[in-house]
Amino acid sequence: MAETTDHPTPHSVPDTGPSHDTGPSHDTRPSHATGPSQDTCDVLVTGAGGFIGGHLTRRLAERGHRVRVLVRPGSDRAAFEGAAADVAVGSLDDAESLRRATAGVRHVYNCAGRSADWGPWEDFRAANIDGPRTLVEAAHHAGTVERVLHVSTTDVYGYPKRPCDETTPPKDIGLPYNRSKVLGERAVGEAARRTGVPVTVVRPASVYGPGSKDFVIEIAHLLLRKQMVHIRGGEVPAGLLYVGNAVDAMICAATSERTAGRAYNLRDPDPTTWRRYVAALADGLGAEPPRLNLPTPVATAVATVSEKLYSALNIRSRPVLTRHAVHLFDRDQSYPIDRAQQDFGFKSEVDFEEGVRRTVAWLNSPEGRRHVTC
Repeated sequence: MAETTDHPTPHSVPDTGPSHDTGPSHDTRPSHATGPSQDTCDVLVTGAGGFIGGHLTRRLAERGHRVRVLVRPGSDRAAFEGAAADVAVGSLDDAESLRRATAGVRHVYNCAGRSADWGPWEDFRAANIDGPRTLVEAAHHAGTVERVLHVSTTDVYGYPKRPCDETTPPKDIGLPYNRSKVLGERAVGEAARRTGVPVTVVRPASVYGPGSKDFVIEIAHLLLRKQMVHIRGGEVPAGLLYVGNAVDAMICAATSERTAGRAYNLRDPDPTTWRRYVAALADGLGAEPPRLNLPTPVATAVATVSEKLYSALNIRSRPVLTRHAVHLFDRDQSYPIDRAQQDFGFKSEVDFEEGVRRTVAWLNSPEGRRHVTC
């Protein structure tokens, strides 16, 4: 049976009601804590080595913030090279490292997590549920944190046939990414209520741009190998969000007094279809656009059989097609963004044409070519 989250209190996550209350009813943070000094990092970014986290770290540094990043030992630091003022080594499953990383900071951006449509449930649970809860608890222990910004996804709605706004409760439909993000929001909400740490949740739809694995590198691979196919002719709105617009929205959401305890859908206003987006990438790569189209029932059947076969054979690699992927390309992703526009003035400075231009330029750069091969 599918689960939905309980109706939260005004300071839980997410808040589906109309209240604009800005802080917890009581503050249980340690009274002995003092604010950061001028040379202390004021912002922490987890997942800074990833796509969104790397772009966010650079943007925060451009705005004059001293940014601390949390990275795993031996992880690639290219995404935030030159932008981080301090590097804290640790992970979301190491509570002591989180306490060290949150010490003295005012804002915490949780961009860490497992973003995939296949893999062991234990990995999803650790990265998307247990880790975010422990991070909020560490923020409480720090005593200086004014806001935790938790990056979720519109996938928490369970891929409805019609895109919904934030008053619709999240729905667990049993797929690991969807389930873990639903339970992750619930976990940070419970931790926020228990500790008094204000939390804001953002739910981006399909984030693309230079460095995107899911919506740039993987699609480019398929195009160059002539393996990309459309579902429903590619005529479904993709809910695209350029990464620069995403990180600007995250910063605004984390620093606005109106957003504490609330959740926000994020996407660019242009209802671009998957066909238009994929064709633009293909043109920039000098590749042919997809010729094959799969009807939804056929795609769903292939995905279901593939998943069952991989599970039965205990194959850890990703199936050729998953139900998660079918849902993304089959369901309208143009989720309403009115709440974000009203509460913190969300707008997309980079339009689709410019976003694709920057993305294609990156794909054709030496860095991009290292990620994409025929």
